Amino acid sequence: MDKVAIAISEFINGAIGLRLEEMLIQIAATLLLFLVVRFFFWNHITDYLQKRKDVMSAEYEEAQKANEAAQEFKTGAEAELNEVRLSARGIIDEAKDRGEKERTTIVTKAKGEARKVMDNAKKELDSEIEKARQGINDEIVSVATLMAEKIIKKEIDADKHKELLREVTNEVAS
Repeated sequence: MDKVAIAISEFINGAIGLRLEEMLIQIAATLLLFLVVRFFFWNHITDYLQKRKDVMSAEYEEAQKANEAAQEFKTGAEAELNEVRLSARGIIDEAKDRGEKERTTIVTKAKGEARKVMDNAKKELDSEIEKARQGINDEIVSVATLMAEKIIKKEIDADKHKELLREVTNEVAS
């Protein structure tokens, strides 16, 4: 066995550049360190890691709950936004309808007032025409009177007098 140990030692020494004794000392020191850590510090380390894991799990759950709450809030906000949009659209449509009705009412009133103004103007025109006819008739009467005076002065016979009156009446009528 010594030959195998020496062969292994030479192989490791040649390959790695270490001696077997040094390697065994390093392995023993590592095992000793592991045992010391395991018996004196391992429970503290695992407790610390478990507490850290619990804290991280709690934070993760809180983050998930906050995310779910945010999703619910987002869904509610989107629903409210859609309701507001529909309400706004309804208000706009209602305002358009009211505006159209008011426009129609204003146009109807304006047409009615224009019709009244036209009727009043026509009545005034008819009244003015009637006044003008009355004035013309008064003028005709005065002309007829004037002619009668002239006829009387010239002493026209009855046939000529009737013919003259007919002419004057026809001229005044047309």
